[in-house]
Amino acid sequence: MLFALSDTRSTWMVYVAFLAVVALLFFADLADLPIDTHDEDYFLDSADTLAAPAAFFAPDKRMPGRPALELVFLLQYMAWGTSATAYHLCSGLFHLIAALTLARAGRALGLDLELALLTGLLFLINVSHFNATHWIAAQCYALVLICGSLALCAYVRDRPLPVYALLLIGVLFHISAAAFLPFFLYLSWQRGDRPIFRRYLPLALLLATVVLGLKIGYPQAPQASIIADGFDPWGLLRNHLVCWSRLISTAHWLVQPLHRFPVWEWIVGATGLGIFAALQWRQHITLSPWLAWVFVHLLPIAVLSPAYIQIVPSGPSRYLYLASAGSAGILAWSLRHLATRSPLRPRLVFTLLLLLLSYSSYTGLSKATAIAYYASGRHFLASHQLDEGIIQLKRAIATAPNIIDLEDAYVRLVPMLYNRADEQADPTLAKALEHFPQNHTLRLCQLTLDSLQPTAEAKAARRKLDSFKKSRGVSRLIGELYYNVGRGKQKQAKRADALGAFRRALEFDPQRPQNKQGLSAALAMPAQP
Repeated sequence: MLFALSDTRSTWMVYVAFLAVVALLFFADLADLPIDTHDEDYFLDSADTLAAPAAFFAPDKRMPGRPALELVFLLQYMAWGTSATAYHLCSGLFHLIAALTLARAGRALGLDLELALLTGLLFLINVSHFNATHWIAAQCYALVLICGSLALCAYVRDRPLPVYALLLIGVLFHISAAAFLPFFLYLSWQRGDRPIFRRYLPLALLLATVVLGLKIGYPQAPQASIIADGFDPWGLLRNHLVCWSRLISTAHWLVQPLHRFPVWEWIVGATGLGIFAALQWRQHITLSPWLAWVFVHLLPIAVLSPAYIQIVPSGPSRYLYLASAGSAGILAWSLRHLATRSPLRPRLVFTLLLLLLSYSSYTGLSKATAIAYYASGRHFLASHQLDEGIIQLKRAIATAPNIIDLEDAYVRLVPMLYNRADEQADPTLAKALEHFPQNHTLRLCQLTLDSLQPTAEAKAARRKLDSFKKSRGVSRLIGELYYNVGRGKQKQAKRADALGAFRRALEFDPQRPQNKQGLSAALAMPAQP
């Protein structure tokens, strides 16, 4: 070890206090994060349960299929209602506890104290799994890791009852907890401990029964809709390579938009998988358990639809939570190995490397909040909470435009700015077109505005737009753009402009009820002097 540390209660108390301070520094933004998709569904389910307790077990509730998580949300709802701040802070607390239990699990695996403590720290500040801490509905991942780490400690002490209980509870939080069992069996096989291996085989049947029961009992669970249809070997490989890549390419930094999957991602993923296979072949004493940990916790991701992973704003981030615990152990060993092999002072090199990594993590986690704002903005717009959606999309663009899907953010934001008669609508559209001059929605938006101007260019703009009337999809889009402009003019009490916009909206989409309602509302406005 580089530092003289004794495995005492005092050491662990200092470590707990240290991690708590680090968590406060690195996750201070949690208190300001908004809600996202499914968060309100859990709130509403909790309210229904308080009104009628039998609703807790209803298979057609909004968010069924994770009973233990639903109970945790019910308790939180009873404590602080719908306060997003309280839920997010609770997510941070769960993440802190998960990091602490991971450090204890590292000691159970036989790591020296220094490596175990470093593993917990690096996991706490890991960037790749940010979505699991930034999204309220993803609290299940930290809770699963807590159960799994405690189960590992019990497994090493050969205490079957806690192992059975903790993994069963973990599966009720999220079925990915079942992946801990093959990891435990791997440890038994590696150590040649056949009695323990046989002792835990019945647990496999028990967990499989529970997972199957959840699937049959809650067939309409939202998570069931993201499972791949049938066996897709190429999709399975793509999922694995992307996840191996993101464990490396987003470990403690964010350098590219997370919705993109360039070719080098596949290369990095394949390289990571190759290194894993080579080290496992050599049976590296320290790294083999962590490599196996990563591998088994990436297995559940294989069944996800590749198309789903491609469209999630954060990529596979939250699905990397459990696997990143193993990659933190690998990085901890690598960091110390580099320091001890350095010709300079090992302690100094180690400290500098750790500080550099910590700074990179801090900036990466700060950037990652943009993804939370962006996803929340999309959620609010889809829920017709336009003002809040606009606020969150603006925050996302201001925080880290190079990390989010900036083009999509502008496409969603600009029409809503005109809908709300926002004074920043014109400058925002100009900036959006500067970044994405070929985007058809933004160009159509500009043509829509030009067509309503009392200028000679208006006729040319109208002719261009009219040429799309035979294309139903584009025609509906243009009608929606006119509608948003009309709503904005209505808010500005510009009756004539609102009437012109709504009439054009009906030309392009006469079946849309909102267009008819908008025109009726504009006709009811007092005539302008």
